[in-house]
Amino acid sequence: MRVRAVHTTNPRLEGGTAWFFDRDPFLAYQLGRNLNFREFRERDGIFDLRVSNLGGPMPDGFTAKITANNQVSCSGCHNLPQGNPGGGANFSKDSGLGRNSPHYYGGGLMEMLALQTRAKMLSIVDRDGNGWVSSQEAQAFRGGSLRVKATANGMAVDFGDPRLSGGATGRPSLNNIFRVWYVDQNGRVVPGASQVDGQTTFGYNFSMVFWGAGQGPGRSALNPTNRAFLWDPWKAHGGLESHDPSTLHDPDGDGVSTPTLAGAVQFPVSHRAADTGNVLDPLGFSRDDPDQDGYLTEISEGDLDLAEWFMLNAPRPAFAGTDAEYRAGVAKMREMGCNVCHVPDWQIERREVQAVMPLTGAKIPSPNLPGDRRFFDLDVQWNAQAQRLEGQLVKLYRQIGPRYVRKFGDFRVKGLFTDFKQHDMGEGFQEIDFGGNVNRLWRTAPLWGVGSGFPWGHDGHSLTIEHAIQRHDGEGAASKRLWAQASAADRALVLDFLGKLVLYDIESLPTDMDGDGQISDHFMVAGRDTGVERFNPEWMFRIPAQIQGPFRNTDGITITSFAVMNIDSAYGQTLNLRRDSDADGWPDVWDHAPTQPGYRDGVR
Repeated sequence: MRVRAVHTTNPRLEGGTAWFFDRDPFLAYQLGRNLNFREFRERDGIFDLRVSNLGGPMPDGFTAKITANNQVSCSGCHNLPQGNPGGGANFSKDSGLGRNSPHYYGGGLMEMLALQTRAKMLSIVDRDGNGWVSSQEAQAFRGGSLRVKATANGMAVDFGDPRLSGGATGRPSLNNIFRVWYVDQNGRVVPGASQVDGQTTFGYNFSMVFWGAGQGPGRSALNPTNRAFLWDPWKAHGGLESHDPSTLHDPDGDGVSTPTLAGAVQFPVSHRAADTGNVLDPLGFSRDDPDQDGYLTEISEGDLDLAEWFMLNAPRPAFAGTDAEYRAGVAKMREMGCNVCHVPDWQIERREVQAVMPLTGAKIPSPNLPGDRRFFDLDVQWNAQAQRLEGQLVKLYRQIGPRYVRKFGDFRVKGLFTDFKQHDMGEGFQEIDFGGNVNRLWRTAPLWGVGSGFPWGHDGHSLTIEHAIQRHDGEGAASKRLWAQASAADRALVLDFLGKLVLYDIESLPTDMDGDGQISDHFMVAGRDTGVERFNPEWMFRIPAQIQGPFRNTDGITITSFAVMNIDSAYGQTLNLRRDSDADGWPDVWDHAPTQPGYRDGVR
C-alpha cells in the first residue's frame, strides 16, 4: 500500500523519515525501493492530463526532444534485472538514435564521488573557503588545470582550467560535465548571467552533472544528484510532480542547498522540482498542483527522502571472476590506454570535521567531505567452487540502543572505471539531434556492470562490446589503435574481463546476512525457515517480516510462501506518521477526512 511519507528532521517522531533513518534504516531502504519500482496508478496522479505527449525543447527552443508521460514506473526503463536498479531499455531522446537507460547499482557511491570531486576542486581554488570562486581567486590560480586524484596513489584527473577567459572577466574552461553559474559579490546567484563581468557578477560556482550521457557543448548532462535523478524523470516520464523543500533550502542564495536528510547537497540554481509549495495546506502538504490535474503533492518530500535513501545504499556491481582474472584484465586495459579515461578505482574519504562545539564537544561534520554516507555495503565476490556470486552484508553503522549510527568512514570504490568527464568521441559516436545540432561529447561510461548491458553505447547502437570499442574516435582514437594492434588473445582477454563486470538480482543473492561467516541453507527469521540465506532487507527490519512458510497450492503441491503475515507491524503501517486509516495514500496526519477515501487530496 502506498502512503505518502512525511519528511521530518526529528528522529523521535515515529514514522517520519528521520525516525526511519535513525531507528529502522533497512525498512527505509525497502520503502525507498518500493517507490523506485512501484507502478503508479491514476489514483496517484500519474500522467498529468495527457498521456504520451512531447516534452522539452531542444537548444533551438522549438523542437521537442522526448516523449513525456510515457511510463508508470522507474522500472519501465531501469528494468534489467527486473526489480533492481538496472538499465537496458532504450527510449527516444534528442535524436533518432535514442538513449540507453543506465543502471544505477552503486548510485550512492557515484553521487558521493561527484560531490567530493566538486568539493576538492573548490578547496584548491576557493582560497577563502566561502564556497564559490571569485574573479580574484580565478586570476590567482597558477596550476593550469584543476586536478583531482582518484585515489591517494592513483592518477590525477584533469577537470579543466578554473581561470576566466578574459582574465578578470569571462568564463572558466571546466570540462563539459560541469554546469557553471555566476554570482554577485556576496556569492548569490545572478539569474540569467552568462559570465563574470565585474559589474553585476564577480565570480562563479559549479556542479558536476554526473547522470546523463551528454547534452552537447555547454549543456552538461541531466542530473547532479540522485534526488534530482528521481523527481526529474518522475515528472518527465510519469507526470508526477514532487514537492521538495529540501532541494530549495538555500539560505545564502548561492545555488547550493543545505544537505538533505541523506546528506547530499542539492543545486536549486539549475534543478528545481515543479511543485514549489507556494500554497501549503494547514496540515502541511502542498496545494500548488502545477499541472492542475487535481492530485496534490503527488510525490512528497518524505517520498524523496526514502527513494534517495535507497539510491544512496543501492549495492554496487560485481566481478564474476577470480582476483587474478581481475588484475590481469585491469593490466591489459592499462596497456591499451583504456584506463586513461576508464579510471578503475576511486576513494571516498572519511568524514571531515568542520568544528567542535566548545561546551558540548559535539563534532560538526563538514558538508564538503561528509564521508561514506551509506549505512551498509554489500560485498559481492565470486565463489569459484560453487560457481556463483555470493554476498556479505557489511555494516557501516554502530547500534547504540535503538539507534543506527552511521560511521561516515572512508571506502575504496573498486572497479568503477570512469573519470566522470565528458570527452569528444569523434565520428564513431557522433549524433545529430532533432534540432540539427551535432554532438560528439559524451560522459565516460562507468564500466561496472557493462557485462550485463545490452545493447551498448549511449545510443544503444552497438550490439556487442567490441563494436562499442571500435566506435571510439576523437579522444578515444589512440586506445582504439592499440586495441586494433593487440593480439587476438589479448583482445579476447579484455572482452572476457569486461563480460565479467556484471549486475545481479540483489534480493535473491546468497548472502551472509547475520555475519557468522557462512551462508545457511535454512536461514531462520521470525521463527520461519526462509531457505537459503539471501539479501532480503525484510529480514533486517526492526520488526522482521514473518513469512507464511509452507503452503499447499491449488495443484496440491506444497510450496514456501513468502507472503508477509505481519505486514502492518513489519512495514510500520501503524506508526503515527504512517497510519492511513482509509487507505487513500494520505497519512491520517495529512488527511482532513481520515476515514473517508479521497485520493486527490485526502477528501476528494
